[in-house]
Amino acid sequence: MENDAIPPEFLEPEGDAERQDPDLVLETTSATLRGLWKDWMCKRGDGTFVDVEFFGRRIGGVPTLAVDAYRALEVALRSAGYRPDSRWAYNCRLIEGTNQPSLHSAGIAVDIDPDENPFSGGDPFAGKFGPDHVAAALAIRNTDGARVWSWGGHWNTPDRMHFQLDRGPTAVDVDWDTVPGGRPEGAEAGAIEVKEEEMVLSKGTKSPAVKRFQECLLAWDSKALPKDGADGVFGNETVDWVGRFQKSFGLDKTGVIDGVTAALLVAQKK
Repeated sequence: MENDAIPPEFLEPEGDAERQDPDLVLETTSATLRGLWKDWMCKRGDGTFVDVEFFGRRIGGVPTLAVDAYRALEVALRSAGYRPDSRWAYNCRLIEGTNQPSLHSAGIAVDIDPDENPFSGGDPFAGKFGPDHVAAALAIRNTDGARVWSWGGHWNTPDRMHFQLDRGPTAVDVDWDTVPGGRPEGAEAGAIEVKEEEMVLSKGTKSPAVKRFQECLLAWDSKALPKDGADGVFGNETVDWVGRFQKSFGLDKTGVIDGVTAALLVAQKK
């Protein structure tokens, strides 16, 4: 399994908390999460990735659908006064002593300051993370009111460095009203942040961003999306109309909203 230029401190952690059975503190079990995110495992399926900045540094890649969840985690931790020295998300590897892929293999787990937040027994807060930091992170909810992140410090043997998504790919749309610190600049309600290297939306996505791009399609052609309209769900009808839009601008008819397609769509509402 590849390592993708992982910083040395994340290559051989002292322990592997994913060998535990943390079902009692997870709303979605690790086994279920592996199934839900199987298309992202080791970047070998159809799931798309982007290597976003997290506290100012790239972290190896996260699912495109989870970009807002990571942004919300950073905002929440900043609001509680936490500043990491090191952090990393994507790591294509097996859980130690098993044939099961780590959730890091899908980019849905992030380790923060492993030297200062060690994997060991005892007090969950015997590290850099304090109760206020963790409470801020766990306050984040999706638009259905469900918790977005869980913390390894709550496991039987605390993995204090470890945060992982507690939802599948269709349930990580962040309710910014629940995020301590609020919506970050450039992500205000109704805005679409267009970065070619980051914006990739495809079939199966359910999010406010999908709805706003659907509204852009309707601005381009009022007869678009006649069945479902701007419902925020990237279904077959949206795939079809995105493809038509791309063809009209001489682009490959992929039905996927990448950076170029996103920029052209946004221009339809200006």
